[in-house]
Amino acid sequence: MSQNITCRPFIAEDAEAVAVVARAAWAWTYAGIFAPATSAQFVATHYAPERLRALAPAVAASRLVFDLALDDETVVGFCNLGPSAAGAELYRIYLLPAYVRKGIGAALLARGEVFLRTQGFTTYHCFVHCANQRGQQFYARQGFHRMPQRDREDEWCLEKSLAELLSTAPEVSER
Repeated sequence: MSQNITCRPFIAEDAEAVAVVARAAWAWTYAGIFAPATSAQFVATHYAPERLRALAPAVAASRLVFDLALDDETVVGFCNLGPSAAGAELYRIYLLPAYVRKGIGAALLARGEVFLRTQGFTTYHCFVHCANQRGQQFYARQGFHRMPQRDREDEWCLEKSLAELLSTAPEVSER
């Protein structure tokens, strides 16, 4: 791992690289929570390159954020958020395991939060599996709070106020 982490928006040509990161991140994140075959099937469906490529026009038109973290030219993580029926939502944020706890996730979130503020949102939410302690700890460090009235099945709803400025988010260079 180099110290040359940069961020940039997703483009259609990144779909396969994002799928590779998703497979590794899901296998690591959900080990002991879901059977490996269940995680693999979820990723194969929800991170299929053609499905990811379909998001590129909305990213290019600034209707949503789908940012990548790169180590030199290699995709090592991603963050996707934007408007939803219930306000603004963080749809997904994952990193390769070797890049976790390095400030990259916080930097990706901070980039997305700038977009949400410019769109007039004052809060946003996400869902985290009730057994995903790594995810819960990450979101707590980023200022999210549980909204139990909005939980669904085995997923907790977390919300963050965009009025809470996180000055601790590390800088990651822009491309």
